[in-house]
Amino acid sequence: MGDATQTRVVDSIPLPRELWPEVLELPCQLTVALEVPHFTTRDLLSLSVNSLVSTRRREGAHVPVIVNSVMVGWAEFDVIDGRLAVRMTEMI
Repeated sequence: MGDATQTRVVDSIPLPRELWPEVLELPCQLTVALEVPHFTTRDLLSLSVNSLVSTRRREGAHVPVIVNSVMVGWAEFDVIDGRLAVRMTEMI
C-alpha cells in the first residue's frame, strides 16, 4: 500500500511548467568554455581586430557548456547559415 500512495503523490505533482510559467522566462547565462593553454596577459593585450587565437581543440571537438556556473553538458561548434553555433552533444 505504501508504494501505491507514493505513486499517486508523485503522479499528482504538476510539472514545473505548470507551477511557475514565469520562471521559464528568467534570463540565464550560457557559457561555452574554450581553453587556450598558456594564454598570457601579454597575449590578451596584443589582440586586435582579425586576431586569431589558436587552441588545442580539433574541429568538432567537444567543449563544456555551463549555465549559471553549473556545467550542464558538452557541445561542439558548428556553422549554421554562416553563423557560429553550438550543437549540444551530451546533457549531464
